[in-house]
Amino acid sequence: MRIFLLLLILTLTFSCATRNIKYDRNKILKKYSAEYKMFVDNEKMDLETVFLDKHNIENIRIDKRTKELKISQIRSTELFEMKNLNLDSLSAGQRGWDKKKIELIIIDGIPLTDSLKEKTKIDPNAIKSFTILSQEKMKNMTLCRGYDGDLILITTK
Repeated sequence: MRIFLLLLILTLTFSCATRNIKYDRNKILKKYSAEYKMFVDNEKMDLETVFLDKHNIENIRIDKRTKELKISQIRSTELFEMKNLNLDSLSAGQRGWDKKKIELIIIDGIPLTDSLKEKTKIDPNAIKSFTILSQEKMKNMTLCRGYDGDLILITTK
């Protein structure tokens, strides 16, 4: 009986150290971003500035002992850096877009400051929609403040 009880206690204590969860970016950031180290395919990343394709996630393993969150992808993808944004390749009819004319980039309702633009990476397959609001279109809208450049709205899957 003692051996059975000892094995049961050991099993319960060791089995609770790691577990798998589903990918929900907002829940992961809210619950784990402060105290856990985050890895994507064994490469340390800050998930606050990385947007991944949820359909490309194989599994997410949380290790409570080492305070690590490891995300494994089905296939490794190259992440697009927002600092390398080239609107000429995205706009079919208009040419001559300039990075300096972009006043604000909003990803899933979160505005990116200049310091976040330098760090933010996004999986191109994670983009659901990409909209460019020009200054002319924004003149008809009622906003808290006027913008001297264009606005980019990105929503992810």
